[in-house]
Amino acid sequence: MPSASKFQVTSVEREPVSEQVVTQLLGMVRAGNLKADDRLPSERELAQSFGVSRPTIREAVRALVVLGVLKTRHGGGIFVSSLRAEALLGPLQFFLSLEETSVDTLYDARQLIEGGIAARAAKAAQASDVAFLLQLIEQQRAAIDDPQAYRKLDIAFHEYIHALGANPFLSRAASSLNTLGLEFRTTASESREVIAQSLLDHDVIVAALGANDSAAAEHAMRQHMSNVLESTRESMAAIRQSEHAFTQGDA
Repeated sequence: MPSASKFQVTSVEREPVSEQVVTQLLGMVRAGNLKADDRLPSERELAQSFGVSRPTIREAVRALVVLGVLKTRHGGGIFVSSLRAEALLGPLQFFLSLEETSVDTLYDARQLIEGGIAARAAKAAQASDVAFLLQLIEQQRAAIDDPQAYRKLDIAFHEYIHALGANPFLSRAASSLNTLGLEFRTTASESREVIAQSLLDHDVIVAALGANDSAAAEHAMRQHMSNVLESTRESMAAIRQSEHAFTQGDA
């Protein structure tokens, strides 16, 4: 647990006070003074360190919990979260669920980033990499009737290609976008037909990687993202139609 001395910061004077506490706590996380799973001092100690009231600390903590940066345990204090993408991107996932057009722009970004990574990966791919990816595809085929298991294998497939791309910034961006799209794909990937199409896409991607053909790998990955977007659109349209029919039935 970090000592209270870490929180000897300049007293906050301007309004809104809670937002400034949030900013300073986020700064500590960025600087590495607060790390994943660290326990923060008590609410009382935080209030004293920041020179604010305990209700202000409470408000700031609530905001950071919503952002996925902090987590609270009943009777157990305040902790920094795992800081993993799935925790930090929750609010943006909710925003995307409200903005239909955001799905298109999300997959536009995925096409660019995932396609670029695939092109880099094709240059680096060795026979052992191709063999591993083919094994993953076989495991995916075995999970065609188990969408939850398939999604985990799908994430592993893409993350392996990200690693071959050898650019941590692109890899992090791709993983974050993948996480953001998961809420939409969860419904779409329940379909056996959708999973079957993804398996075909994966075969084409790995064939291009095996040939060390960057242009073909990029094209195959971009087409895969386009196919995923199309199935996601169809899924969302079906959900809207079902909700509309239910509403009309209640009218």
